[in-house]
Amino acid sequence: MQQKNPAYAEIMSHNVKMIGADVHVIKNGGWRGKVEEVIDEEYFLISRFDNPSVTEKISMYDIRSLSYETL
Repeated sequence: MQQKNPAYAEIMSHNVKMIGADVHVIKNGGWRGKVEEVIDEEYFLISRFDNPSVTEKISMYDIRSLSYETL
């Protein structure tokens, strides 16, 4: 079972720290959003800045962190 795997627990502990972070999603032409929830070790639920009520399941490989320089 994955939840008992120490590597899985470590990955999830890092992913949980992303909740609330502003990110740039490079998928579908690129857009900015906010991490709302961790689904599993690879996927996050991201809300769009332009429409916060809409969320999408996005792979961690399609997410880039936003810094003050990129805003």
